[in-house]
Amino acid sequence: MRSLRLLLLGLASVYPLYWTAQFCLFFLPEALFAFWLGRPLHVVSISYLQATAVAQPPSAMPAYWEALGFAVLFSLLVLGLRGDRFLTGGLAIVILGQSALLPFISAAGAAEQLGAGVTLGAGAAFGLVIFGLHRILRRVGGSGLLERLALLVLMAVLPQAALWLAFRLAYPFFGTRFLLMLLVPLYLGACVAAAMPASWPRPVFAAGGWGTAPWSEILASSAAAVLLIVAIALSTHFASELAASPQRDSLLLEPRHSATHAPTEPRSFLAASRRGMLF
Repeated sequence: MRSLRLLLLGLASVYPLYWTAQFCLFFLPEALFAFWLGRPLHVVSISYLQATAVAQPPSAMPAYWEALGFAVLFSLLVLGLRGDRFLTGGLAIVILGQSALLPFISAAGAAEQLGAGVTLGAGAAFGLVIFGLHRILRRVGGSGLLERLALLVLMAVLPQAALWLAFRLAYPFFGTRFLLMLLVPLYLGACVAAAMPASWPRPVFAAGGWGTAPWSEILASSAAAVLLIVAIALSTHFASELAASPQRDSLLLEPRHSATHAPTEPRSFLAASRRGMLF
């Protein structure tokens, strides 16, 4: 029952935490930068995958350093508000670290961008992943290496594999490369966190007891996921309506003989999503 509840909590919370991390690392920094300097903001996409934006002109700092800085900032915010008392708080730190790590892995794949700075940033983001997994273990416990690793796989690794599968079914460009970039660092971090010394003081939590995933947290995460999906669906619908209204107006103003021409199709979301997701 304990393992099932950990798996259910991971499945319920992975999507809202993933989307929120994407928003905090790849939309919010550019929005704050544009607001602070009074520059225009170009929204790349707000979709089921992520929310990304770019300030015009772009800042001199590379996007992956911005993402890492905000990942550390929000992780400290989780710790400061004692959000790590909950399993989803530790998982949020893990996903923030993962989201900051992916751009460094993509940059390291390009030979011309491989350097000490990229390696240092990737190490810092990977350390953030390990730290978040360690906070989860402080909550769930585990008597041995294999048990702790199995609990982390149930809570963090398997839910993200299910998330990738859902994205793969919806968007064809999600290939094996992204799956490996997502899961291999996470599993390696789980191995490192599980191998760390386990002589921790036994924490006491009011909700659900030590080592369990409370049903209230599972239900709250499920409700957050449903509300997020509904909000994105509504915003996408209204955005498409606003984009289509100028085309309808232009068709009404055109002469009758030219009304048979098809209106220009708006820019494909796939290209924008590819830029934001695969970095």
